[in-house]
Amino acid sequence: MKTALSKLNFFEWLGWFGNIILSIGVIPQVVQTYKTHDVASFNWPFLLMWAFGVFFTFIYIVNGDLKSNKRQYPLWLNYLVNIFATFYLCYAKLIFS
Repeated sequence: MKTALSKLNFFEWLGWFGNIILSIGVIPQVVQTYKTHDVASFNWPFLLMWAFGVFFTFIYIVNGDLKSNKRQYPLWLNYLVNIFATFYLCYAKLIFS
């Protein structure tokens, strides 16, 4: 019996791999910010454009997936992690500045 993961083609595996890397990539910054409360190097335009950019892109992806009845879960993972991470960094900038 084949599982859903065994049915993935090369490009789907590539998508999963890339999106997992992108999701993990923001975690060290979040952990460092949480531990040190050092937010001096973050500027508001960057944080807000990143936060709202990933949020709006996630809405776009979900809408497209619902219309096409196909789920791009690697993208969902990446954008959900980045939404939480960037909004935390915005919160940290607000609180620790």
